[in-house]
Amino acid sequence: MRLKTLEIKGFKSFADKTVLNFDEGITGVIGPNGCGKSNIIDSIRWVIGEHKISNLRSENQSGLVFNGSKTRSASGMAEVSLTFENTKNVLPTEFTTVTITRKFYKNGDSEYRLNDVACRLKDIHNLFMDTGVSTDSYAIIELGMVDDIIRDKENSRRRMLEQAAGISIYKTRKKEAKSKLEATEGDLNRIEDLLFEINNNLKTLESQARKAERFYEVKKEYREISIELAKAALEGFNVTFRELSDKQQEESDRKLQLETEITTAEAAVEQDKLHFVAKERELQVLQKSFNELVATIRTKENDKNLAAQQLTYLREREKNINDFLNNAEGQLQGLTTSIEFTEKQVVEEAEVFESMEDELETLREMVEEKKERFQQKKLALETLRNDQQRWQRQQFEAEKKVAVADTSVQNLQRGIQQLQEEKNSRLQQITQLEAEKETLQQTITTSKTELDEMVRFQEETKGKILATQSDIEGLRDQLVDENRKLDSKKNEFDLLKSLVDSLEGYPESIKFLKKNPEWNNEAPILSDVFFCKEEYRTCVENLLEPYLNYYVVNNVAEAVQAIQLLDTHKKGKANFFILDQFRIPANGLLAPAGTIPALDVVEIEEKYKGLGYHLLGKVFIGEDITRLEFSQVSDDEICLVEKSGRMHRGKFNITGGSVGLFEGKKLGRAKNLEKLEAEIKELEATVGSLRVQIQDKHNQVLGYNSQLNDNNINAAREKINQLNNQLFGLQNRIENFHHLIESGDKRLEEMQQSLTTNQESISGVREELENLNDRVGELQDSITEADRMAQEVEQQFNMANVQFNNQNLQHTRQHSKVQALKQELEFKRKQLTDLHAQITSNKAQLEDAVANIAAADEKRSVAEDGLIELFRQREEEEKALNEKDQEYHNFRNHLQELETTLRAKQRAREQLDQQLNVVKDKVNELKLQLASMKERLSVEFKVNLDEIIDEQRTSELPVDELQGSAERLKKRLENMGEINPTAIEAYQEMKKRYEFILEQKTDLVNAKDSLLATIQEVETTANQKFLDTFNTVKENFIRVFKALFTEEDQCDMILSDPENLADTGIEIIAKPKGKRPAAITQLSGGEKTLTATALLFAIYLIKPAPFCILDEVDAPLDDANVGKFTNMIRKFSDNSQFIIVTHNKQTMAAVDVIYGVTMQEPGVSKLVPVDFRSLN
Repeated sequence: MRLKTLEIKGFKSFADKTVLNFDEGITGVIGPNGCGKSNIIDSIRWVIGEHKISNLRSENQSGLVFNGSKTRSASGMAEVSLTFENTKNVLPTEFTTVTITRKFYKNGDSEYRLNDVACRLKDIHNLFMDTGVSTDSYAIIELGMVDDIIRDKENSRRRMLEQAAGISIYKTRKKEAKSKLEATEGDLNRIEDLLFEINNNLKTLESQARKAERFYEVKKEYREISIELAKAALEGFNVTFRELSDKQQEESDRKLQLETEITTAEAAVEQDKLHFVAKERELQVLQKSFNELVATIRTKENDKNLAAQQLTYLREREKNINDFLNNAEGQLQGLTTSIEFTEKQVVEEAEVFESMEDELETLREMVEEKKERFQQKKLALETLRNDQQRWQRQQFEAEKKVAVADTSVQNLQRGIQQLQEEKNSRLQQITQLEAEKETLQQTITTSKTELDEMVRFQEETKGKILATQSDIEGLRDQLVDENRKLDSKKNEFDLLKSLVDSLEGYPESIKFLKKNPEWNNEAPILSDVFFCKEEYRTCVENLLEPYLNYYVVNNVAEAVQAIQLLDTHKKGKANFFILDQFRIPANGLLAPAGTIPALDVVEIEEKYKGLGYHLLGKVFIGEDITRLEFSQVSDDEICLVEKSGRMHRGKFNITGGSVGLFEGKKLGRAKNLEKLEAEIKELEATVGSLRVQIQDKHNQVLGYNSQLNDNNINAAREKINQLNNQLFGLQNRIENFHHLIESGDKRLEEMQQSLTTNQESISGVREELENLNDRVGELQDSITEADRMAQEVEQQFNMANVQFNNQNLQHTRQHSKVQALKQELEFKRKQLTDLHAQITSNKAQLEDAVANIAAADEKRSVAEDGLIELFRQREEEEKALNEKDQEYHNFRNHLQELETTLRAKQRAREQLDQQLNVVKDKVNELKLQLASMKERLSVEFKVNLDEIIDEQRTSELPVDELQGSAERLKKRLENMGEINPTAIEAYQEMKKRYEFILEQKTDLVNAKDSLLATIQEVETTANQKFLDTFNTVKENFIRVFKALFTEEDQCDMILSDPENLADTGIEIIAKPKGKRPAAITQLSGGEKTLTATALLFAIYLIKPAPFCILDEVDAPLDDANVGKFTNMIRKFSDNSQFIIVTHNKQTMAAVDVIYGVTMQEPGVSKLVPVDFRSLN
């Protein structure tokens, strides 16, 4: 598999579509900081499925989309495509070219595509599983990840080895299996709960079903009696119904007669009501006429009052007008006199104003003349002042030159003195610093001696730690072996014990007797009586095979008792050896040549010796019994057995064949259990002892670690560095002082020359300054005289101006006075005209008022005469109205008496209605009882009343007895309580469901066992592959490490917890020549990078990733190590493509193709490719 192209569009700073072509070999990516190099790495991470946004150096997904610049608008989508050539079918697909694409839209939508077909992120992960390509694999290494590998952050070393071992799929399968196992266990728990619930419900339903059956039997009997009672009740209903019908008819007739009388009375009342309405209308007409007359009288009275008020007003108005006309004559005379006086004042004041105008013009001409003279004098003065300022500037420049020259001379003199003083001071400081330097050198020598002693002790302690750790590793290996043996023995013990307890392989009769308390179940079986060594067990067991199931009893009575039990319980047959029937012979037989007696290899208790001799006394064991001749044997009953168990023979017979795999496992089980138990205890003691030893060694390591003085050594080194820095600083200060003395001498010489030059040039400047002072003095005298003359002319001008202003003010006041008199004269003339008009108007109003007074008086007299006639008419109409009102009330009382009689008859009718309703209620009650009986029979017993209404009773029992039986049965039904009518059917259905779920439980138990076996198998396989990969990577790591460093440098990889391969961490030990760091983190930045690179390439030797991206990994390396680094990359580039982001020129020289990343346009990254292969 080879990486072919990378297409980026709208991702971070890549606004335009950008394509990177990756050929075989090494591709470099270079460019200044901030140009977007790392954005290329981020795009590759993103397209292969990175979902942790912090790893992409962004705050959120929207930050991955190009956000625009000064000249470009923001992009709406980020898109990255990565194309692979699948020529070696590394990817699990039939396509030779595979392109994965990831898109993200600013609205939050995103999608993955595989060869332009929509897919899921899971499909991308499955595609790259165990290929070495993933967001956290060793295919993409950044500078920060080097430190992660060194510090083993988040178990990064193990994760890289797992990817190399290709066990990701096993971990996935294990995770899926565990997930399924949890789901299965959850289903089992739910099924257990369901079964428990159903079982409880099943018991309840079973009880309910039995109760329902009994209920239906009682109800059937109750139904038959209830029907008989209904037939008896129907007979009484018919008689009562006829009586109520007759009474209802009688009451209806009485009601009809009373309703006729009520109707007649109501007609009479209605006729009288019509007459009453006519009388009421006549009364209303009279009342309305009377009211209108009263209103007319009120109107006339109002008119009379208004005429009197108008007469009073007109007389008052006449008096007021006469008073005004009398006063107006005097006002006319006064206004005429005032107007004449004002006209005379206007003429006099106008003459005064004209004379003041001539005088004001004379003063204005005099002011203009004085102003012109003043302007001339002022202009001459300004000219003199300008000349003075020009000469003063020349004077100031000359004075400044003199002052500067004087100051320069003084500064030079002070500077010369200061330089001499500084030189003397620096010479003293140099002497003092030389003494401090000597003291500091002695202190550094002492500190280095102390540091060497501390380092020596540190190295000795580390040697002890390594030796102790080596002992711990040996003890751990031994502990693993002993644990394995212990587990093996425990498993063998458990298996054997289960076989012994369950009597596996024995007949049913043997098992029955063993478990039966009525018999001596302590009696042993023959297979438990004998025990022999492993090498003879097969042959002895084959020989004793027919007797292994025999019970060994003390006497015949025990055997007979057992036989009777078996016969009673029909449990088959059993065989017995009777111990008290065996005797041990005085002399044994001699073993044939090449054999040993079987009794010599069998362990047997004393009380079973006779039985042993009976079975094995004439048995001999040899290596190859086919070579033995029976002619050498004196006893015909001797049996020869081959040690392998392949055959045994007597003088007249031979038995043999192949030896089965499980033969030799039945003999001496009980004894073997005891021996296994003893071995297990011994192994447990050994394991405990080893653990104690490991803990002791571990405590020793902790003790040695506590003796390590890394902090003290670092502090000592830091102190020496500080002292060296101080020494270097002192040396620099001494050299600086010497340099300053030399430069001071040069400056002293230059300043003395400058002093001589300044003293010579200052005399000419002083002479020029004196001439300028004389000229400025002459100009000052001329300016003083001109200023005096200008002030005199200015005073004359000001006095003339004051006179003009005073005269102008009087002129303005006089003009205002004339105008005010004219306005006053006009106002008085207007007042005179208005007064004449008012007199004329009031005289006309007086004439109108006199005429209106006569008319108003006449109107009042007419109104009084009309009111007298109206009062007489009111008395006549009021009398007629009272008579009509009395007649109306009398007729209304008569009508009320008729209505009272009618209401009494209506109440009588209502009483008849109530009596009829009572009868109807009783009829309805009978009908309801009948309907209730009909409904009860229909609902309770499914019997139609219409069908039995004409049937005769089938029982001759009295109604009381039937009623008693019905009550008794009803009470019995009530005591039985409510029943579940569907209980019988529900019970059958629930039972079927219970059996079905029980089958499901069995299937789930089988599935759980299968999943547990799968998890165990996956874990075992994954652990083995991980261990194999670790051992291989360890060897490769040591080899690559020495290639990157030197052959004398040491390194190693160890498992932190070898007993727990599934979760163990990986420790890296790296000791470059001349260094013994206590921890790998104490290495320099370059050494850390080379160590991490060695681990990376050690993994590549096993499983090279299709491509490897190194992002500024070479930054901490010096030139020599960069050369080793690039040579190693060149070596591995035959099998993997390398993409290197770098700033190092030496690394750039080693690549085949370079992509330069620039930002010609602010905020937008561009690529410039350069191919070096053609130059080579």
